[in-house]
Amino acid sequence: MRIQRLTIENFRGVKALDWTLPMDQRLVALIGPGDSGKSTILEAVHWLLGDRWSIPVSDTDFFGVDLSQTIRIQAVLVGLPDALKRDTAFGLWLSGVDSTGALHQDPDDTHTPALIAVLTIDDSLEPHWSVERVDGQSQLLTSAQRRHFSTFKVDDRTDAQLRWSRASALGRMSQRDGADRDALAAASRAAQQAIVDHESSPLSDLAEKVQKRANMIGGGRFSDIKPGLDTSRSSMGAGLALYEGAIPLASFGLGSRRLASLAVQQLASGERSVAVIDELEEGLEPHRAVRLLQYLRDDDAYSQVLVTTHSPVVVEQAKTENLATVQSDSGVVTVTTLSGSTAVLQRLRRSRPSSLLARRVVVAEGKTEHGVLLACLDDWDEARSSVGLSTSAGEGVAIQDAQGGSEVAPKASALHSLGYAVAGFMDADDPSVDVAVQEALDAGVQIVRWEPGNSIEDQACSGLSWKGLSKFIALGVERRAAESTVLDDLNVDHSENRVTSLDAADWQAQGITLEQARDRVATAANKRKWFKEVEDGRALGEWLLGYRTQPALEATIQRLNEIYAFCYPAAPVVPGAAVDSGDTSDEDAQGQEDAADG
Repeated sequence: MRIQRLTIENFRGVKALDWTLPMDQRLVALIGPGDSGKSTILEAVHWLLGDRWSIPVSDTDFFGVDLSQTIRIQAVLVGLPDALKRDTAFGLWLSGVDSTGALHQDPDDTHTPALIAVLTIDDSLEPHWSVERVDGQSQLLTSAQRRHFSTFKVDDRTDAQLRWSRASALGRMSQRDGADRDALAAASRAAQQAIVDHESSPLSDLAEKVQKRANMIGGGRFSDIKPGLDTSRSSMGAGLALYEGAIPLASFGLGSRRLASLAVQQLASGERSVAVIDELEEGLEPHRAVRLLQYLRDDDAYSQVLVTTHSPVVVEQAKTENLATVQSDSGVVTVTTLSGSTAVLQRLRRSRPSSLLARRVVVAEGKTEHGVLLACLDDWDEARSSVGLSTSAGEGVAIQDAQGGSEVAPKASALHSLGYAVAGFMDADDPSVDVAVQEALDAGVQIVRWEPGNSIEDQACSGLSWKGLSKFIALGVERRAAESTVLDDLNVDHSENRVTSLDAADWQAQGITLEQARDRVATAANKRKWFKEVEDGRALGEWLLGYRTQPALEATIQRLNEIYAFCYPAAPVVPGAAVDSGDTSDEDAQGQEDAADG
């Protein structure tokens, strides 16, 4: 059985969702920023298709805590088990569905047989499960019937599945032959030794199956899982639980418990089950999370697996077609599968998978811009946190290194098409990218560029005075680690008019104009890669912010302010006013006057 279409209304953070799932993918990994509705989608599936006879509903499960708006969760199910297609079950209640997810009153040669399962909850807080027809007819759907859906959820409440109880998967499997009752009778006579004596019983066989499956799906190292007394619930009398040697599985780490819980529930649900797993990587090392992902994708025991993840490692290692982004606009949630995505988007995912987990993404041209942005975010975050405002992390900001100016606009456009808030940050010295930039702007992407013809080095030097240039050169010496190296840089392509001083004002005696000096310094910084690594770019960013109030840098700071406004929407402060501009010595004051004159 599979879910072909899922609709949700007024459930928790989801006001409305209408999602047609990809039928050619067993595994769908939901990714995107926090609070976009990913976990709510999984919980909705669990509430609707799980076999619990009751669920813990409260007022806060209603969107906006508005109890006047009924919660409605609906799934169109295809590939139904034979038990549900019999006339005595729901054979007469089947509808038809086409490849787009559109519903029809009856199945026929062109429409796949489907069952429309619905859960509604009104202000009485009483859940009501039913099957419906397109014409509105409905019939009660019981918990026993929902058990045929073979749907289960793995989350942080795993311990119950590692014990024999009436509601647990182990308990349901053991009810078939009464093995749990026999073991408990023996336990009451001889306590733990009686359980050990039953190692050849059906309970031990079941424990062995759990061990095999748990090791298979997560690279576990269990070697002696067996039944034992559940000592964690002594106040309620004797009980049975799974043990690894002398240690209850409930005492293991979270990751191991979740893997064991997954194994148990899959065995109880049988072949072709539907699994939902919130935070796939929780409690697992990256290599075990990736192994689990691959297992779930390839194991025929599952007909469909829906997971969420916030792990860049999982996003990077997953196949692109298995990923789907989740975006929320005031509760209206959109799920977009990456199946069939462009080569640009695939490159973006490989180079910086964390971008797909953010709310707001700045696509930076390269390492220089990346470093400048890191310096800016550090500075702005410090200023904002000092007055109680959100930081860039709180706003969900990520930086994507485009690895080249030609990649900025295409990658920004690809992210924008998935519903992300995106800004491009790039040079303006390559006219070959202008067409792509304009297309991105026309699509609604924000692009921040330097003044026409300028690289970041050109922009930084474009308004500097002689004194300002000397300070910029001094920054270059810090990054290049030697004055002689920077002198060589400044004399590249200038063999007939070499300079011998790092004080730019001395160059005037050689007939070098201020405009020529600016170009010479900018070209040296660019060609000789003063700031071409992230940490060098960070140093440049700190330098720019240190002199942010100088008129010479007004055009540069204006562009950075545009990035600030993007990263902190509705921001009540601007970076130029958030922090003291730094050194206010007489020498610097004179330098600002020089820069203004220049």
